[in-house]
Amino acid sequence: MSRTRFLQIVFDKPMQSYDVPKLRAAIIEKTQRMSDLFHNHLGDKTFIYRYPLIQYKIKDRRPCLVCLKEATEDIHYLLRERDFCFNINGTHYDLEIEDVRLRYVNIQTFDKLFTYNIHNYISLNQDNFELYKRLESLVEKIAFLEKMLCKHLEIFMEEMGAEAPFPLKCQIVVIKNEKYIRYKNVFHLTFSLNFRSNLVIPNYVGIGKGVSVGFGIIKKLGEGRPSSRRNNKED
Repeated sequence: MSRTRFLQIVFDKPMQSYDVPKLRAAIIEKTQRMSDLFHNHLGDKTFIYRYPLIQYKIKDRRPCLVCLKEATEDIHYLLRERDFCFNINGTHYDLEIEDVRLRYVNIQTFDKLFTYNIHNYISLNQDNFELYKRLESLVEKIAFLEKMLCKHLEIFMEEMGAEAPFPLKCQIVVIKNEKYIRYKNVFHLTFSLNFRSNLVIPNYVGIGKGVSVGFGIIKKLGEGRPSSRRNNKED
C-alpha cells in the first residue's frame, strides 16, 4: 500500500482568501526561489505543468500551507527563516506558526463510496466552458462535470502514485453553488458541490485549476457507503 507524506501548516493571523496569491508570492520571495515546488516555474517564464505539491489556502480564516510528498522536505526553505513577516496589500502580517501536522495517508480506491465537498472548484477550461454553456438540462450538466471531476481526480491519483485496486468512481450528489471568481485577471465559473467517490482523499487538498492558491479544496463530509445516484438533492 502506497503511503503519501502530508504536511499541514497553519499560521496564527486571520487573512482574506483573495490575499492568498499575494501571500504565495511573498513566500516565494522569502524562500529565494530555492525550490521550484513553491512556484512551479523554471526561470521567470517557463511554467512547469504538474500537480502543485505546495498549496496555499485559508483554513478557518487563517493562512495555511499544504505540502505533499517531497514538498514536505523542501518546506524547510521557509521554516528555516527567522520570521514570517509579509506586507500584503499594504497590510503588515507578522505571522507565527500556530499548528503543524505531519502524517502519512494511504491514497487509494476502495469498494465503497466516501462523501466529499469541493469548494470553489474551477473545473472548466475555455473550450469546456463553451461546451458546458450549450447544455440545457441539469442531468447533462452534472454528467459533464462528473467527467471533469473524474479527470482531475485521476491527475491527483497519478501524481500521488495512488493504488487503484478498484476502478475510480465519481458521482456528483448536488451542486450547491455556482459563481464567477477572478483568477489571474480572468473571471472563472466555479462550483461548490458535494460528490461521492471511492477514492480516499486527504482533507484540504485541491483539484482543478488554481489549486496552488486555494481553489478546489476538498473536505470529507462523513463515512460513505454505496448508494443510489441522486442528482438534484442532498441526503
